[in-house]
Amino acid sequence: MAKSFRLSVLPMALLVLTGQSALALQPDAEEESLALARELDQRERHVEDLRGELGVYHPALQEAYGELGGFYLELEDYEQSVSIYNDALEIARINEGLYSESQLRIIDAMITGNEGLTDWEAVDDLHHFRYHMASRLWELTDRRHLAAIGTWGGWKMRAIRDDLLGDSSWGVQAAIDDAGSVYRRAITALEQEPEAQPLDLANLVRGKAELDIYMMRAVANTPYNYFPGTVPRYVNQMRCRMVPAPNGQAVRQCVNVQVENPRFRESQRRNKLTTLTRYSNAINTGIDRLIAIRDRGDGLSIETLAQIDAQIAQLEAENQQYFRRGRRDSLF
Repeated sequence: MAKSFRLSVLPMALLVLTGQSALALQPDAEEESLALARELDQRERHVEDLRGELGVYHPALQEAYGELGGFYLELEDYEQSVSIYNDALEIARINEGLYSESQLRIIDAMITGNEGLTDWEAVDDLHHFRYHMASRLWELTDRRHLAAIGTWGGWKMRAIRDDLLGDSSWGVQAAIDDAGSVYRRAITALEQEPEAQPLDLANLVRGKAELDIYMMRAVANTPYNYFPGTVPRYVNQMRCRMVPAPNGQAVRQCVNVQVENPRFRESQRRNKLTTLTRYSNAINTGIDRLIAIRDRGDGLSIETLAQIDAQIAQLEAENQQYFRRGRRDSLF
């Protein structure tokens, strides 16, 4: 629960806003900073008064915490902002239950604060939490649920593309496959929904294809010997030679030795090609879906149809390019 706030203290963020030291502030900048400090002091005292009058879990505190957390966010005091929003989330969960739309807004603010702190693991956890909550609030075909999938998938791509989480290559593949399974379920459900909007389906297909293209490019650029083999790397082999016996005659002596399995590297090549083909097939499925959406039209604007055409062409070109590259590189 909330701690005592820092009353009557001019935050460093206010000084950063002026770009000057406190002693060197110009009159206008000094007045602005003092006004911000007074406003912060008033907001903090308002929260403290509410806590004293209503109790620490009263629903009215949720809005007050949200306003105070937002003010700290504007001041770029991300640590304090995240702490206050965390208190707001706790109050919301106590008063509204585990899942509510208002909690999504608080989580969004916490994501922004943790991005300011560059705490990417916390950002990732919050994005997972956000999607989990959205999936409990709305049916899979609800546009708000679909928007939450897009937000989560967009974060996944950003985290992977910018290497924000430091995942290994296999960790990245697991993350993309996890996100891809969510897209697949949503696409399947939307295709069976008579009232589904074609643009919503197209957006999901594009999001899924973006994940598949990223992985296909990564697979194509990875040497085959980085892939796990599907047979043991080493096998036992009997090796024999003739050695002299004590009686002077030559006898055959055999020992078991470990040697590299000649099928191991071939299994690595096959594993790479199998993985490459899996993503290529997934991209082709996405292309087929986009073609079907384009051909039906269903009231889509000329601009949207042109965008879908361009995306189909790009997916086809990249799919062919990376598949050829991956097949060629798997030979060396």
